[in-house]
Amino acid sequence: MEMEEEIKEEQKKEKKKKNKKIKVGFPISFKLITIFSILVICVLGFSTAMVYYFVSDDEGKKAQTNNQDINTRTSQTIQQLFQNVQGNVNGYLNTLLVLEDDITYEEKASLLFADLCNRNPEIAFIYTSQKGMIGEADFLKAHPSALGMFENWLNTNDKIKNAVLYGRNRVENISQLFQEPLICILFNHYNSEVGKNEIAVVGFSVQKYIDVLSTGTYNTTYIINEDGKVLIHPDNTKIMNAEDFSKLAGIKAIKEKDNQQSIYADDKGVEWFYAGEPILDRTMYVVTCADKAVVFETIQKTTYWIVLISVAVLFFAIIIIRFFSRSLTAPIERLVDATSSIEAGDYDIHIKARTHDEIGYLTKNFMNMTVGLSERQRLMTSFSKFTNRIVAEKAASGELDLGGVTKRATIFFSDIRSFTAMSEKLKPQEIVDFLNDYMTRMVNCVTRTNGVVDKYIGDSIMAVWGGAITSGSASTDAWHAVKTALLMRVALFEFNALRKKEGKAPVKIGCGINTGDVVAGQIGSSERMEYTVIGDAVNLASRTEALNKPFATDILITENTYKLIKNRVIVKEMPPVHVKGKSDAIKIYAVINAIGVKGPSNIDELRQFLGNQTPDLSKVDTDEEEKKYQIQA
Repeated sequence: MEMEEEIKEEQKKEKKKKNKKIKVGFPISFKLITIFSILVICVLGFSTAMVYYFVSDDEGKKAQTNNQDINTRTSQTIQQLFQNVQGNVNGYLNTLLVLEDDITYEEKASLLFADLCNRNPEIAFIYTSQKGMIGEADFLKAHPSALGMFENWLNTNDKIKNAVLYGRNRVENISQLFQEPLICILFNHYNSEVGKNEIAVVGFSVQKYIDVLSTGTYNTTYIINEDGKVLIHPDNTKIMNAEDFSKLAGIKAIKEKDNQQSIYADDKGVEWFYAGEPILDRTMYVVTCADKAVVFETIQKTTYWIVLISVAVLFFAIIIIRFFSRSLTAPIERLVDATSSIEAGDYDIHIKARTHDEIGYLTKNFMNMTVGLSERQRLMTSFSKFTNRIVAEKAASGELDLGGVTKRATIFFSDIRSFTAMSEKLKPQEIVDFLNDYMTRMVNCVTRTNGVVDKYIGDSIMAVWGGAITSGSASTDAWHAVKTALLMRVALFEFNALRKKEGKAPVKIGCGINTGDVVAGQIGSSERMEYTVIGDAVNLASRTEALNKPFATDILITENTYKLIKNRVIVKEMPPVHVKGKSDAIKIYAVINAIGVKGPSNIDELRQFLGNQTPDLSKVDTDEEEKKYQIQA
């Protein structure tokens, strides 16, 4: 009553603050008539996108066309220059052959070379395999060992040398050889004097060719040889380093398809417009490229300003919408406060629908939902009595029948050997720390195979496959249980390795597994319940675990489990065991290993791995502990 009075008083205060009361029945769409601002933003956004798309497409096509035009012009110019140089050198070499017997040969040869250099000032030297090297004076002065250096380079590049001798011209970057920007053309020249082909080479400076490279506002043109190495480039560093562009996607495309032009990313992820054309019988490629980001920079700036304007419009639209939508936000704020209370666990909420519009409808449904959540919370509080979270969640969601149900399940028990003696030597906190560390490792093995830990019994663990959760078949559940035991074996080995480093004694465990029919359901008192399984199959699993000590094993399974997984494991049949309440002897199997997994392959190797002595079963009194079984002779 006191809460209701406070709510009424708050409502009166809100009414006084408002000059006008919103009429009941108005739809939200009418209250938000100022939504036009959002439409404006949508229009601006759509217009911006369309402008960017179409203008970008147009600019891209222009960039490609411009790229191609520049590349074509440059290719024609460069090819003509190279052909002129090669033709002039051929003419010079042929003239030398005619003058070979002339007594003034040396003088005329020098004059001819001087004339050749005058017409082609970029030439640095000419070399033939028969005549050696003749070079421009400044070049020879700067490189007195030029002949030896070049011949040594040529002789160490058999691929180039053989290609030229077989009639394939080559163009190579020799800048690193002479430490200045130089390239050379290697071609096959017929020497009529000796009656055979010889290698002719003309080396020349690239500066003239750099000057004639056509460039645009955004474009860069360069030349590579057939191997993809830079010959001529506006960046002198790339020439000197003879950089290799062969791995660039754009270069690969150009070499595969003549006149290829498209957009490709370089090794740094930067996108470029590429255009390329081969010249001189594909000995060289003229490449023109333009940075896509630079091409679209103006468009991006325009788009940026449009976006800024759109943001400004949006800002003013929000102010207007906020002014006219108070009638909408007030009830929504009350709903938000209510959700915060629910989040904090308080379901005692009272909100009345004040309108008959969509908000009023939402408020009514919200209150109905609150009632449902309150009931669910009550159920969850009840389910918290279960010891297993997975079981509780399945029960709460209706996936689990809380009544007694007969199921085919595989039950697993594990126990630490001689834990009582071990715990007597430890302080209480040390015992807790040890168990927490040990249980965490072992339970992790259970959860990895979708098992459910049923309960902890001191240092023992009971787990079930096929009870609350099943993998779909009894054989799969059985295999998961055995797999868990094998995982525990590995986890225990790692755990003991850490204990050994700390100077602590190793831990040994025993695991018992049985498959059979059980009754699954909730058992307990009105104060606390747990979802568990009971039945003879559970008892047999527990008793099977206890047999590990006299048998000197760590994992024992019953015949029921073995039949379901016999194609997956290596086992050793143990002597049959009489269990109280059973007329027939129970067959027990020691699990040695999973088939195909590295590790023990027989019982002796297993016991050696476990550090257990082979027992003399004829002298073992298996009734000493539980008095529930006896070894059948």
